[in-house]
Amino acid sequence: MVEAKRLRIEDNLKVIYIGGEVKWFTITSEDDVFYRDAHDALTAGATESYAEVSNLDPPTGQLYYFYRIETECNVKIYLKQPAATNRLGTNKSPEGGMLTEIGGQPLGGREVDIWVAEDYPPNMQIVNSTNVSITPILWWIGKRFGVKEIKGRDGSSPFPVYTTIRIGGISE
Repeated sequence: MVEAKRLRIEDNLKVIYIGGEVKWFTITSEDDVFYRDAHDALTAGATESYAEVSNLDPPTGQLYYFYRIETECNVKIYLKQPAATNRLGTNKSPEGGMLTEIGGQPLGGREVDIWVAEDYPPNMQIVNSTNVSITPILWWIGKRFGVKEIKGRDGSSPFPVYTTIRIGGISE
């Protein structure tokens, strides 16, 4: 896990995208993110379809890093990034990557390591396994980095020191 909370302005990043594309960036600004993601009510035993969290699709020149996702409700939360790639599970149990558990405490959640770049927002599915209706609210907690892309010569690093990050899950 990258210690993104320790990254600072003028630090350099090697960003590996799904499919293996590599880009180089210098951090130009940073800020904290505490995003409240309110969902529609889910009836007892209902499952929300996977949906893109479009407010977490950063604009050009920014990268988001989330190190915690919390919920105010008793729901199960599943994550994909990009839309076709399960996160937090294994090859033998790709749907097993559940972020929270029924019976969790209010504002319970998990530490995660999720980098988000333009056109690679996370997709969430929420399951209400209880016998009452719930209106789920998620909190995405992390960092927003302003970045400037730097072109490397022949794909080599333009920086003597850099941190490597990966967007999305493991690609084949």
